[in-house]
Amino acid sequence: MRYLVATHARFSVRKIGRLLEKAAGPRAQEAIVTTLDEIERRGERRGRAQGRAQGRAQTLLELLTARFGAVSAEVSAGILAADEAALVAWTTRVLTARTPEDVLVEDDKRPAPARRPAARKRARRI
Repeated sequence: MRYLVATHARFSVRKIGRLLEKAAGPRAQEAIVTTLDEIERRGERRGRAQGRAQGRAQTLLELLTARFGAVSAEVSAGILAADEAALVAWTTRVLTARTPEDVLVEDDKRPAPARRPAARKRARRI
């Protein structure tokens, strides 16, 4: 379709579609419709995933701003370019990070978190 539209500028997409329908016959038309439906479903799934990732990125930026103040352009760009798995990990990491940059550090390059000393139990007076 794209090739025909690109190489036959005088024909509209609708006209090319009608010509293909006539040439294809009923069985081919059914296969074409089924394939187009699947392509549309894939596009919808991708769109939903991108929407979720964008929402998660926006939430992460808001959390970082609330916790640390203004976020650098570098950190912001890293967040906006990240995939959903990274965003999930980083959103949790906001709770323990010391700086906005610490949130984006890869797991294998992160220093071990400082442990708090165990709480002491008070001795009972008798």
